[in-house]
Amino acid sequence: MSPKRLRLTVLVLLAAIGASVFAVIVALYWNGPGDSLAYWIAGDRLAHGVPIYATPERAFEPFAYHYPPPMAQVLAPITLVLPALAFSVIYRGLMLLALWDLAGRTMLKMLALIAFVPMAVAVRIENVEIFMALGIVLGLQRWPWLFSILGLIKISPGLGIVYLVLRRRWRDVAVSAAVGGAIAGVSFVLEPDLWRAWLHAITGVSGIVGNSIVPVPYVIRAAAGFVLTLAGGVVGRRPGELLLVAGVTIANPGLSLQGFAVLAAAIPIWLAGPGGLAGKSAANREAAA
Repeated sequence: MSPKRLRLTVLVLLAAIGASVFAVIVALYWNGPGDSLAYWIAGDRLAHGVPIYATPERAFEPFAYHYPPPMAQVLAPITLVLPALAFSVIYRGLMLLALWDLAGRTMLKMLALIAFVPMAVAVRIENVEIFMALGIVLGLQRWPWLFSILGLIKISPGLGIVYLVLRRRWRDVAVSAAVGGAIAGVSFVLEPDLWRAWLHAITGVSGIVGNSIVPVPYVIRAAAGFVLTLAGGVVGRRPGELLLVAGVTIANPGLSLQGFAVLAAAIPIWLAGPGGLAGKSAANREAAA
């Protein structure tokens, strides 16, 4: 069997496994809420003047919201017109579109990705790991401001800005900082008490393990992720981008099994060639010129 035919055979087998797993998820789990409901609940509570943050000891309970305020502020008016069920359906659709784009907009590869256990769990749990993986890819390619937006949700994607600084991509750094600063600034001006409530909610949680599958306190994982990002910024090109993916993954505040779905960002980086996504984008721009 030729290498090309062997790769196709393996891809088809993985896609068959992924399709079976996805069918089970839809049949058995998508008839109830996933983690995405936590976002809708936070927006709904904020819209009705109810506190949205749990105390530190309850931070990892089901549907607890412990992210920075901007996303809840954006969702608050939306929840007034969009019921939880409709929000869940739209969220799932966007999540699958993100996975499809991450897989090169090929259905076969998308289903094969679901055969990756953390990715299957991410589809089942419905948190933001798939969006994080795609955000890293698009942030390195063309939209650096995604690092700021995702950083205001899950913190660790903000390491992408550190990477951009080390690679001296000053325009991208300026765009990312401007977008992130504008969002955070407007959010704080509108509801400073909400930011104080968030800071109070996360106080004292840096030393806990929480729901992480890695039995290491978050402060240590965050430091490790930062070091990996620094190394990636120094190395650059494909190896550096892969180190960034590893850093963002390790520094994810809630590194349960689905957290490793962020590693799927390594696939398009690897396929981009030795220059990585940045090198491929630069070559495409030169070719277009």
